[in-house]
Parts: sequence; C-alpha cells; structure tokens
Amino acid sequence: MRNHSVTHLMHKALREVLGAHVQQKGSLVNAERTRFDFAHNAPVTPAQIALAWVMAQPGTIAIPKAVRPDHVRQNVEALGITLSTDDLAELDRAFPAPTRKSPLEMI
Repeated sequence: MRNHSVTHLMHKALREVLGAHVQQKGSLVNAERTRFDFAHNAPVTPAQIALAWVMAQPGTIAIPKAVRPDHVRQNVEALGITLSTDDLAELDRAFPAPTRKSPLEMI
C-alpha cells in the first residue's frame, strides 16, 4: 500500500505540467510496474499523434527528443492519447508501409 503514494505524485505532476483539468482515471501499482491512467482533453499536434502511434505498435519503444520545455510538455501529453482501432486503420491508410527500403524521415 505504501507504493500507492506514487499515483498521488504523478497526478500532481501532470496537473502542474498539463493543467488543473487533468483527471485521474485509474491506476495500478505493484512490484513489477506502475500504471497511471488519466484524461486530458486538449487539441493535439501531428507530432503527438505520431508519437501515440509509435507507442501503440507492439515491440516498439519510443524515445522522443525534446529540448524545449514546451516540447517536453507535448511529449508528456502524447502519453494521454489513446488511438482507437479506427484511428490506427485510418493512419495506416494515410501512411502505408513502404514497399522498399528507404531512409526514415525525422518528424
């Protein structure tokens, strides 16, 4: 039960970074991991959608680069974006997988 305090700290930090409208929607804290679900309704950028898409891919780890505080905040906000099955299908249609080797673009 002692580890539950981390959820209070995460909620406080998210409210400070994203705003007072952030709401906790659930959490799980055990010896193996911590999960914190939250709601943050705000407009999102294309980069945030791209980051959310990368994080939704199985076996993929996203390591976003950020130097400016506002960019760090945008990356944190991307954690709260959940893409539906329809969203993912629409992105796959709009940006199909390459048919040959090609260098990756930075976004």
